[in-house]
Amino acid sequence: MKILSPLTLAILAAAALSLQAEAPRYGVQGLVNIPLGDLKDYVDSKPGPGIGVHGTFDLGDGHMLRPRLDYSVYPESSFGSLKQDANNLSLGGDYLYFIAGKPEGLYLTAGLSAMRWSFEVKDPVLGDTTSHTTKLGLAAGAGYQWNATVGTEARFIHSRITSQFQADALQAGVTIRF
Repeated sequence: MKILSPLTLAILAAAALSLQAEAPRYGVQGLVNIPLGDLKDYVDSKPGPGIGVHGTFDLGDGHMLRPRLDYSVYPESSFGSLKQDANNLSLGGDYLYFIAGKPEGLYLTAGLSAMRWSFEVKDPVLGDTTSHTTKLGLAAGAGYQWNATVGTEARFIHSRITSQFQADALQAGVTIRF
């Protein structure tokens, strides 16, 4: 659990910094995940939906921190009689930099997360197998904050499951802040 210690410190730092900045805002996001690489092969190129919750801490001058919790699922894929699916629960944080120097318009984002992956294989001969693992997730992307409430974002997400399996995805999302 070495991954969670720096993440916890980052979230606590964000909370401490937010005391000097604007009050935090909370929100939800709807996601579409397009699998890439090994994950694309595993789920037979099927995109998956996701949902999440987040908080935003405006630090001023275009800097923002966003702790988030996301859940994404990929639909079941069939390869003959073999069926497989994947899903993940991600807890992490993002740094956002707004080009205009205030929380509106175009922004760039980078993030870290702990991703809890679950993979299931259903084989009529060998039976069902489920595996779980927690891995580091990295994200980078860009977004646009249309107004104080609605934003859109595109991100590349990388998570290495094993040395032979990478669970990468392109993620498109709509965020709503309250």
